[in-house]
Amino acid sequence: MTPNPPPTAQRLGRPDRSMHLLSATSGAADIVAFLKLNMVFTSAMTGNLALFGIAVGQGHLLSATHSLTALLGFIIGVAIAALWKERPFGLRWILALEVVFLALYALCWLRWGFPLGGSPLYALILFSAIGMGMQSVAARLINVAGVPSVVFTNTLTSIVLVFIQSIHKHQPLPFALYQQIAALLAYLGGAVVFAFLLMVMPVLAMTLPAVLVALALWMHWHPVADAAT
Repeated sequence: MTPNPPPTAQRLGRPDRSMHLLSATSGAADIVAFLKLNMVFTSAMTGNLALFGIAVGQGHLLSATHSLTALLGFIIGVAIAALWKERPFGLRWILALEVVFLALYALCWLRWGFPLGGSPLYALILFSAIGMGMQSVAARLINVAGVPSVVFTNTLTSIVLVFIQSIHKHQPLPFALYQQIAALLAYLGGAVVFAFLLMVMPVLAMTLPAVLVALALWMHWHPVADAAT
């Protein structure tokens, strides 16, 4: 049996690249939702729950319904993905369905722009959150160093813990640490790039998420893994 290569000999492969695309999409979803969809998160449900609690606690019930819509959309997305994940080519189906919902999200924006309220606003929040819920299940199936692609609190905790433990014990940094850092930077990069696009070219900010997930789907279309990685 061939031993595993040392961490320094390992390279980021196809699963990592697809995870980077999904992580960047999550960063885009959260930035756009927070800045343009009445300050909600459609990917980071911890932050969204906090916003829901603030709205309810301060009596801003209308704002609470926006956060609640994102929460329900995320749950719906996870539920849909759960029905497909055990089927043949389940990851492909989940990513394909996510592309569909993100395309609907883009079409709603092309039709209504950034609405201040009403059903168009709820539709944008809902479609974005459904896509992110499905993406959270897809990330579990890709399974890159435990990175969820939609929220990075646990990933950041793991990065710091592993780094400190490795330094303290004078051990080489594990390859999984590099994978987690790369995914975290992809999320941050997506947030930065899409915040900029919202200012200079909003049409790209609203349509590129579907393209990024479509690219991740393309990477997983062929079942043969990267033998070199």
